[in-house]
Amino acid sequence: MILLKYGCPKYSDLSGVNMRRNFLIIGATAAFFSLVSLSNTYAQSGRSTITGFVFGPQRTPVAQVYVELKTDFNSTIGRSRTDGSGRYSFLGVQSGRFSVTVLPLGTDFEQQTQEVEIAGVNARGQPIPENVQKDFYLRPRKTAPSTVNQVVFAQEIPSEAKKAYDRAVSDLGDQKTTPGVEGLIQALKLYPDYFLALERLGVEFVKQERYEEAKIPYRECVRVNPRSYSCWYGLGYSAYSTQDNDTAIESLKRAVIIDKSSATALLILGISQRQAKQYTAAEESMLKAKEQDKGRTPDINWNLALLYAHNLKKYKDAAEELELFLKIDPENKNAENIKKLIKQFRDQAAKTKS
Repeated sequence: MILLKYGCPKYSDLSGVNMRRNFLIIGATAAFFSLVSLSNTYAQSGRSTITGFVFGPQRTPVAQVYVELKTDFNSTIGRSRTDGSGRYSFLGVQSGRFSVTVLPLGTDFEQQTQEVEIAGVNARGQPIPENVQKDFYLRPRKTAPSTVNQVVFAQEIPSEAKKAYDRAVSDLGDQKTTPGVEGLIQALKLYPDYFLALERLGVEFVKQERYEEAKIPYRECVRVNPRSYSCWYGLGYSAYSTQDNDTAIESLKRAVIIDKSSATALLILGISQRQAKQYTAAEESMLKAKEQDKGRTPDINWNLALLYAHNLKKYKDAAEELELFLKIDPENKNAENIKKLIKQFRDQAAKTKS
C-alpha cells in the first residue's frame, strides 16, 4: 500500500485495509438474471478496451447517461451507459481512430467528445491490446440554473500543500494514477483539512473501486465542509458499495437535503434502505427518484419492481414498473425474460386479488 508511509493520523486506520473491488450493478439479483462477467477474452484476442468515468463539475459521478463510440467516419459502433460510479466501458475495440461522446440527455450538462487512437502493433504487425482510459468532466449548460443548495467554501491553503495538490492533479490528468494519489496524500500530510485534496482522493479511490478506503477521506471531507453534496454522496455511494447500509443511508439523506433533485442519490438511498429492510422508506425514496428523473433511468423502475415483487408483495405495481423499464429500454438484451416476469406478476396479482 502506498498510503501513510508518513503516518498521517487522519488515515492511520487504512494501514490494514486490502484493496477491494466490488462489481455492483444497481438492482441486479439472482431472482431476475445471472450476470456473466467478461474477463480476459478480448485482451487474449488482441482487441482493446476503452473505459473511463464521467463526472460533473463538482467531480460527482454522473450515473445512467449514454456514451457512444464512433469511428473516424462518424459511424456509431458502440453504446454504453455509466453505472452508479460514473463508469463506462467499450470492450473488443479494434485498432483505429475513434471518438467517445457523452450524451447527457435529460440533464443540465453539455455534451462532450474526446478523440481516441488505438494503433498498437508488435514487431510482426499484429495488434497489441491496449487499455485506454478517457475521463470526462462535464460542464453545466449555460442556460441551466444550479439546483444544488451549496455554499461557497474557501480555505487558506499553505503554499507547499497547494503545490503538492497541483502536481497531483497534473499527474492525474496525465493518467499517472499512482504518483497522483501519492501527491494528494502528501498534500494532506502538509494540511490535513485540505478540502479539495480530501474530495479528490475520495474520487480517485471510487474510480479504482477501492470503496472501503474511499470512505476515509470522504468522512474527513464532510467534517471539513458539511455542506458538500459531492462528499456526502461520495461517502454514501462508497458505503453502499461495501454494504455498509447504516452509513449509506445517513450520508445519502444528508446529500438529498442539499440537493433534493438528485435522482441518483435518491435511488441509491432507496436501495440501501431496502437492503436494511426499511421497505416503506425505500419505496418513498425510489418514488421520489422516479419523480425527479422523469422517465430517463430504467434502473429506478427495475429497483421498484424488485421492491414491490419481493418485499411489499405488490405484484401489479411490480408488473407496471417492469413495463416502464422496457418502455425506456426496449432493446434490453433480457427483454423476453422481462416480459415473462411481467406476465407472472400479473398472474400473481390476479390470484392475490381473487
